[in-house]
Amino acid sequence: MTRPGVKKGRAIAGPALVIVCVLHTAVGVVASAPALAEALASGWFGAITSDLEVALWFLMTGFFGLVAGFAITALEHVGRMPWSVSIGLLLIALIGVGTAPVSGFLLVGVVAVIAIVQSARRNSRRASAAPVPSGEPVETAGPSASERPLHEYRSHPGRTQA
Repeated sequence: MTRPGVKKGRAIAGPALVIVCVLHTAVGVVASAPALAEALASGWFGAITSDLEVALWFLMTGFFGLVAGFAITALEHVGRMPWSVSIGLLLIALIGVGTAPVSGFLLVGVVAVIAIVQSARRNSRRASAAPVPSGEPVETAGPSASERPLHEYRSHPGRTQA
């Protein structure tokens, strides 16, 4: 639900990451179906053996990627794609492609490039805010809430710090 008058941003990178991670998880389940079935039949708890390490990799990274995809989608909807998220995705993709060249990390790289473009667009929109009539002083906008240092959140107006 959005507030009246608030324009909702278009989400691309988040949903793309969700799709990549759903495919990743599906491949892991299909490829490891016999071992997963055996683990379920034996009670699952403590069932991860060397036969299931690959399945665990697929499932855990897939689910973690889903959570990240949903979080990135939420950031996109409010019009904020911090550089830290974009660069983080790119680093994950580069490390992944470096260690496993033929993998889903190539698709994560595509998502990272989309996120970087969105971060750059966000910064260019902030820089090209509404023009100020001549003669009036121009105030620069401070960092967005997602880019403020943590110590700024601790200080409250009207309170003295010890």
